[in-house]
Amino acid sequence: MIFTFIFIAFIVWLTIAIKHARNKSDATWDSYYDREREADLAPNRDLTNLSYITIPLEKFPLNFLENTENEDFPMIVDELEQLNHTRLLNLNGKTNTDLKLEYGPKNLKEMQDIADRFSRATVLLTDLAKCFLEEKNPSGAATVLEYGSEIGSDISTNYTLLGECYKELGEKEKFDELYKHVQGMDFIMKNAVLKELDEMKTDQ
Repeated sequence: MIFTFIFIAFIVWLTIAIKHARNKSDATWDSYYDREREADLAPNRDLTNLSYITIPLEKFPLNFLENTENEDFPMIVDELEQLNHTRLLNLNGKTNTDLKLEYGPKNLKEMQDIADRFSRATVLLTDLAKCFLEEKNPSGAATVLEYGSEIGSDISTNYTLLGECYKELGEKEKFDELYKHVQGMDFIMKNAVLKELDEMKTDQ
């Protein structure tokens, strides 16, 4: 008898749980479609005067690498210079719906391209920093990586390499500031970066 009661109670609980989950799922989808409809009707913004990013190549000690044997160096600089003639914005973390809501549906493709070019620029900045490190110049690498951090790069290598530079240069205060900066960020590799920085601190 008691087992029958327990079984019935379980069935009732399971039915309620399934109904609750279904209602929650339906509400989530309704919210998503409402937001999509709103995004598709958003006004198309003028993209002319947005705060676009220009990579300050003149602030990087590139003359140090004039005689480098690294064949990638001139190609990296050339591509960064080309990107500087385009529109760059940090749109990390924004969905297509976010972009349509903020800039308008007709601008979606342009904003996707702007985001892709920014992502490419952040990869190139870490590659440029590696050129400096190959030439035993952590200070030059740090200058490049600090800029990557400043514009919100979500490339994990930007932060782990910068931590290594600070460690090699004996810049404990800057290392600690970097650690706090990463703690306040929101990107996929955040915990992995913090783990690597923790290991560097242990080795200091």
